[in-house]
Amino acid sequence: MKMSFISRKTAHGLFLPKIYFPLVLLLFLLVLPILPRNPFYEDLIIMIFFWGTLAASWNLVGGFAGQISLGHTAFFGIGAYTSTLLWLKFGLSPWLGMFAGAGLAVLVAVAIGYPCFRLKSHFFALATIAFAEVVRLVASYWRGLTQGGVGLLISFKPGIENFIFRGKIPYAYIALGLMLLIILVSYSIRNSRFGFYLISLREDQDAAESLGVKTSRCKLIALMISVLFTAIGGTFYAQYLLFIDPDSVFSLSFSIELPLLAIIGGLGTVIGPIVGAFILTPLDVLLRGWLGGISAGLNFIVYGTVLVVAVIYFPRGIVGWLSTWYEPFLRRLPGANLAVALEGTVSPAFSSDTSEPKDSDPGDEETKSPLFKAQSLTKHFGGLAAVKDVSFQIKKGEILGLIGPNGAGKTTIFNLITGFLSPDSGRIEFKGEEITGLKPPHKVCMKYIGRTFQLVKPFNNMTALENVMVGAFSRVKKAKEAREEATKMLDFIGLLGHRDSLASSLTLADRKRLELGKALSTRPELLLLDEVVAGLNPREIEEIIRIIKAISNQGITLFIIEHVMKAIMTLSHRIIVLHHGEKIAESSPTEISRDRRVIDAYLGEEYLA
Repeated sequence: MKMSFISRKTAHGLFLPKIYFPLVLLLFLLVLPILPRNPFYEDLIIMIFFWGTLAASWNLVGGFAGQISLGHTAFFGIGAYTSTLLWLKFGLSPWLGMFAGAGLAVLVAVAIGYPCFRLKSHFFALATIAFAEVVRLVASYWRGLTQGGVGLLISFKPGIENFIFRGKIPYAYIALGLMLLIILVSYSIRNSRFGFYLISLREDQDAAESLGVKTSRCKLIALMISVLFTAIGGTFYAQYLLFIDPDSVFSLSFSIELPLLAIIGGLGTVIGPIVGAFILTPLDVLLRGWLGGISAGLNFIVYGTVLVVAVIYFPRGIVGWLSTWYEPFLRRLPGANLAVALEGTVSPAFSSDTSEPKDSDPGDEETKSPLFKAQSLTKHFGGLAAVKDVSFQIKKGEILGLIGPNGAGKTTIFNLITGFLSPDSGRIEFKGEEITGLKPPHKVCMKYIGRTFQLVKPFNNMTALENVMVGAFSRVKKAKEAREEATKMLDFIGLLGHRDSLASSLTLADRKRLELGKALSTRPELLLLDEVVAGLNPREIEEIIRIIKAISNQGITLFIIEHVMKAIMTLSHRIIVLHHGEKIAESSPTEISRDRRVIDAYLGEEYLA
């Protein structure tokens, strides 16, 4: 008992910096607005808080979800114009107009975002730019409503109900409140199930879908939250300057500034955009003040140079760079390894039984209904028949192997089963239910069908523990439960010692294990393994075979694609052979190894020898 008390005290002391540092920082931010007596520096502080709020809002969709929007200025302008027009034409308080503008911006975001999310990479970014430009043109030429380029002037009528103040300090605290609120929202999201989903789809959308992540829904929710705060920022901007026009609130430079702040501070981190605002906003303002009068445009050259240097030498942002030495420093402190110990003994997720996989009872072969059934599957790509009239079934607890030359259609069959492709014809059943063409893939995952990928798809910028937690979240909702299940799974696959290592730092063999752990964490009844031992050395292959045997002995049905004959012949109860998209053989491993058609098409005479 005494030893336990000492351990907990040490661990508590280790995390005191994590508790007190935010409190000290909060106190500093609360005092900061009243420190300067110069209106110039008061305005600078307001702009830091303002840009920090907007950059953190953009970071929810651009940093967390990885959807690079360059059209956020449209939602900012919608918020500004809505509240301003409601105030000028109907006398509605800007406090109410703020939420009206935010609501309208969210509705527009849903209408525009849902179809645009079908686009990927730079195509999505270009679509958002086009949308923002359309909105700017509408505001410019709809003079009857917006006054066009003349703009809208808000009368100076001080009063809290009018969102207009004589001094700058009230604006500073409102901007600070918004910034603290978006930090709290970002922190809550990042450490929730939803946050794990956003980061996973940013890293690899297909892998996230295979683990049960509803990627379109997650992206849309992230966009809605992001737009909500951006539009609120538009109202604040209008009430602070008391003037808006299309060129100021729908400016493309505004949309570019937000990603820059997040990238420099730390894209996808909670406080990275805030750090970026505290660095770049004063730099921009002060450079314009110091250099603007000396040589027009020189401030832009210096500012651009700073950005280029920051991107080259701090690719993960300021926060990412600091974490490279801050986190290792914490781990070297006394008690740093107690966090795992204090969780208690890890109970295994699966039995470690690695004996030979249990064979199906031969007496039941005729009466036992199959767990999975595929009938006459056909899939064409243009004029090429990738899969042609392929039928097979898998019984519960069985290990079915699938072999054939490259391009034979093996992975295509996996994609047809898991919802990444739809068959041209044929039928797929799982547990007696038809799932033919069930899409998107997360729906297949929720039916208790899991898969790995031929080219492993780890979430590189997440730890091994976080990778597996994404899959665990498909069955549990609370982060604590997902963390416990993921810890057990890492212990089972032999990666518990790498729980805090980024997936990008793992060896190929460990990434193969991680791929298995992610799929297993979704609790599949049927698990599809696509070349899980490809590229490994003999010792690593033996380790993966051991894990697969242990998986099978838990009653999980396995469907395996493999080119390593030792693995496929050792593990499989039956083997199917594909050639040019057609099934040319199906039998036991022994019979397959002697089948002349298989030898001619795939194994070769060397294997027979």
